[in-house]
Amino acid sequence: MHNAIERSEGTAKVAAIIEFVKVHYHFDTEASIKHGEAGLKLLDRFANETQASKLHSYLAKAYFAFGDLSRANELAKTALAIAQQSNNAEGQVLALLINADIESRRNNLESANLLTESAISLATSIGHESHLATAYRISGNLNSKIKDYQAALADYLYSLDLFQKLNKLSGVASLHQRLASLYRKMGLYEKVLLHKNQAIDNALALNDERNLAIYYSNMGTYLEEVSDYERSIEMHNKSLHLKEKLGYELGVIHTYNRLGSVYRLVGDYRKAEESLLNALALKKTLDRPDPNVSTFLDLGRLYIKTGQLALAEDYLLKSIPLYQGSRWEDRIAEIHHAFAKLHLQRNHAKQAIQSYLLAIDVAKAHERDAWLIEYYAELSSIFEEQGEIGQALEYLKAHNELKSKWDTINNQYQIRALSIEFDVAEQKREIANLTQQNQIKDLELKQQATRQLFIFISLLLVFSILSFAYFWRSKNKQLKVKQTALKLVSDAKERLAFALWGSGDELWDWDLQSGVITRDNQARDLRLPNEYIGTDLEKIKSVVHPDDFAHLQECFSLHLQGEIDFYEVSYRVMTQTGDWLWVLDRGKVTARDEDGAALRVSGTIKDISQIKASELALAELNATLEQRVEERTISLQQSRDELASTLDELTTTQSSLLEAQKMASLGRLVTGVSHELNTPLGNSVTASSVLQEELAVFKEKLEASKLTLSDTKSFIEVSLSGTQLIESNIGRAAQLVKRFKHASVHEYVSSATTVQLKEFIHAMVTHNVKGAGLSVDIDCHEEIHVNCDTQALGEVFEDLCKNSLQHGFKNKSGTIHIGVHADDDGLQLAFSDDGVGMDSEARPHIFEPFFTTSRSEGNVGLGLYMIFNLMNFVLDGQINYRDSPEQGVTFDITLPLSIIQR
Repeated sequence: MHNAIERSEGTAKVAAIIEFVKVHYHFDTEASIKHGEAGLKLLDRFANETQASKLHSYLAKAYFAFGDLSRANELAKTALAIAQQSNNAEGQVLALLINADIESRRNNLESANLLTESAISLATSIGHESHLATAYRISGNLNSKIKDYQAALADYLYSLDLFQKLNKLSGVASLHQRLASLYRKMGLYEKVLLHKNQAIDNALALNDERNLAIYYSNMGTYLEEVSDYERSIEMHNKSLHLKEKLGYELGVIHTYNRLGSVYRLVGDYRKAEESLLNALALKKTLDRPDPNVSTFLDLGRLYIKTGQLALAEDYLLKSIPLYQGSRWEDRIAEIHHAFAKLHLQRNHAKQAIQSYLLAIDVAKAHERDAWLIEYYAELSSIFEEQGEIGQALEYLKAHNELKSKWDTINNQYQIRALSIEFDVAEQKREIANLTQQNQIKDLELKQQATRQLFIFISLLLVFSILSFAYFWRSKNKQLKVKQTALKLVSDAKERLAFALWGSGDELWDWDLQSGVITRDNQARDLRLPNEYIGTDLEKIKSVVHPDDFAHLQECFSLHLQGEIDFYEVSYRVMTQTGDWLWVLDRGKVTARDEDGAALRVSGTIKDISQIKASELALAELNATLEQRVEERTISLQQSRDELASTLDELTTTQSSLLEAQKMASLGRLVTGVSHELNTPLGNSVTASSVLQEELAVFKEKLEASKLTLSDTKSFIEVSLSGTQLIESNIGRAAQLVKRFKHASVHEYVSSATTVQLKEFIHAMVTHNVKGAGLSVDIDCHEEIHVNCDTQALGEVFEDLCKNSLQHGFKNKSGTIHIGVHADDDGLQLAFSDDGVGMDSEARPHIFEPFFTTSRSEGNVGLGLYMIFNLMNFVLDGQINYRDSPEQGVTFDITLPLSIIQR
């Protein structure tokens, strides 16, 4: 169909576009929208109200399938207005039906119902059974939405009967599919499988791969509901194969979601995750307003099953805004139900109960009784386990009452369905009987009239035979001659018509005596007058461009006077839209009287607007080409010089910044080292000075023989105190030097060991916070083993714990939480506490050496600097600080996936 669009022109191109959008609007939506919008632009040049109404309607369907309801509504209303203006009843029905579909999607059910009733009435009046069948199908959809299942069933059965009479197997298959969905809502599962199989059989008979892909998918969903998981997977795989073959990406996402759900139910979690991640990856490539939104919910359910609760919670939270305000808003109940399961795995019974209550509220609001029955039963069991027998009995009673009501309604549905099916069949039999009786009566009347006329006809027959025989011989030869002549004329006209159609030319013949002009293959978009135009060119002056009319009149007059053999003029003619179109008019006198005056002129008119446009464009291009080349050359030279200058400036600036950064880092390092060593060295110098002074005094008294016992004791006490002070400060300086040396990864000796990550983290953290009154929460899968430098990893957790104890909790109680999960970027660890947090001024400097907010308490400021070095240069990972949404701090750690032992 793409080739047909490319090859055709004018109204034929518009017709090809309409056919493409009509067939592909659902499965190749984006291409349909692209061609449809191009078709709307073509309609501006080739005005055709019938085509305009159809194209607007089918393009509205494409936008409807794409999810852009605003644009779909605009196009559908325009289609209806065009059809009403042109009194096109069939176009009105089509536009009414798409408007009804849009209003139904917007849940404006009353408006949708009025539009559908109007479509049914109009389709009945014009006898358009195909549109009538579609209208009853839409009416069935609306009644199904408001849960009037009896009316919906009657509408569907009537629509099915019409499609069967029209022998439209695609419509028949669609109705079987809808009947299956309706019976599924009514709980009549034995009928669901029957109609689904009939839908698939019809699609196979038509070799309709598009609808077959959908029917296989729907069958797979049904088999999942009845727990036939093996056949469900088989159906979904068949659907996936066809959708991938057709390039139906939105359908592929849906099938991956359903496969993920079924694999989860059978316990094949690896395939379930693979299918859902495939859906997620494909969804990211689509730019659609309404991509399938169940992927996050299904991933959340899967990770609850596999025990990855933090990941499950993340996906469930992401899924809620996708469903809010959508046509699937009722499924928020399923999200709350999944949260309840998650809380139960964490042994948080109270939170699970709250989630169940939220799920029940949503299910009630959307009248999802089947879900309510399940939630009541599960909530009753939880209350019983918690020892709240009264609440357990209350929800068990609600479950039993709703289950009884559900069973009663399903039984009523079954009885009513049988009644409606019987009524429809009875109506068919009555119509057939009435038709047969009418045929019999018509036959009797015809026989009676035949007998009455037989005698009269017999009398006339004798006379007619004699008359016919008399004239036969005389007329036979004349008739043969006329037939031969007419046949030749007909063949000539047919060949001429095909020739004109092929060339696109208009043939005109002007009788100058009567003033009547005849046009064959006339271009509908030109305003050239037809039939009577008089004996001169004044009649067409108003539709010929003022600049061209004088030249046309001059050439036409010269030919009529016999000065030139024929005339050939290019001029502009006004179109129906008020634009100007270039034509080539060639004419010649075909009859003159005895005096040489022209009696008849014939000629052709050809559309040369594209040729003229090319000529004008070429002339304009030639006139400006040299100037544009020169301007472009100058512009490129200027841009090149500016870029070279800018590059030099950037290179110089970069070098300056690197030097400044190096000097700043060196300055901070020297300042930090000098500041930390200054105190113990200064104390040692002071103590040494005091000792020298005391020693000098002691020596003077000794030499002067004035030394007393008290002087000796005092000297000894001062000496001991001074030496102790010198020794402790020199020891502190030595420890600082050792710590500075330890902060350098060049002095670090690496050794790799394999450990179970959760046990390792638990051992390291509990050892470092022992006796501090802190609680530790570690969310890490038991099966994760890593091979890395565990000494370095242990020091990371040791320093993080010390950082939380000294700065976050200030020796008060609190909680440290560590979460671990793996993704495509690596092994992700999140270390967080709920302490006092960190000032915004300190955050940019936390990984710098010698930076601390509590130097007065004896802290050096090398802890986070050492962690940064170990993570980046020993463990080949990364560490980043992240603000906590409430309080405390969070450090995100990323380690390479290669350390995980499979």
